[in-house]
Amino acid sequence: MRVLVVEDNQDLQANLASFLAPDFTLDFASTGPEGLALALAHPYDAIVLDLALPGMDGLEVCRALRQLAPRLVPVLMLTARDSLDDKEEGFAAGADDYLVKPFSLRELRWRLEALGRRPVPPSGRRLQFGELELEPEGGWARRGERRVRLNRTESLLLRLLMEAAPAPVPAATLAHRLWGDEAPEGSTLRTHVYGLRRTLGALGLEQLIVTRRHEGYALQEPPHG
Repeated sequence: MRVLVVEDNQDLQANLASFLAPDFTLDFASTGPEGLALALAHPYDAIVLDLALPGMDGLEVCRALRQLAPRLVPVLMLTARDSLDDKEEGFAAGADDYLVKPFSLRELRWRLEALGRRPVPPSGRRLQFGELELEPEGGWARRGERRVRLNRTESLLLRLLMEAAPAPVPAATLAHRLWGDEAPEGSTLRTHVYGLRRTLGALGLEQLIVTRRHEGYALQEPPHG
């Protein structure tokens, strides 16, 4: 895997280089603008992105990356902030995973390996449900002339729901399809669903995803009028 690490702490950069270099090809950036420029210029398999960065913080970098990058690259965000609201903000900005400092280097490695094993959205195949269209390759959700960019996890999640629609998909099935055997704690899926709902809200489709008790999540066309 080729990984970009955007982190301004030189000691942490050195530790990551020493621990990950035998198994990963690593590039490093120490500022937000430098990290964004590298991320847009090279086809990385994953990006490790610190939240507190000079020039642009990690949230700004992640949002810009989701708007400008031609392909969906998984982003693992590093931060000392550990509240549920902080994690929600990170996922809303486009992060695919979230690791709180201080962290185990072993955990970072297996999280990167898990990101690399996630299925890649199929190219060229558009999906449609009602007025919503999904372009999985670029991660764009469209309704009429309006469109929004999804992160890789949101794109995969929406694709799974659209392929099954209008039938519900159990939460356990979604978690397994998204993360395999490394599925995180249960609240993570709910956070991603909430983030996807909020993203689709920009298209006026915040009620598209419904929770069905004991059945899972499903797509439901909003009532007209």
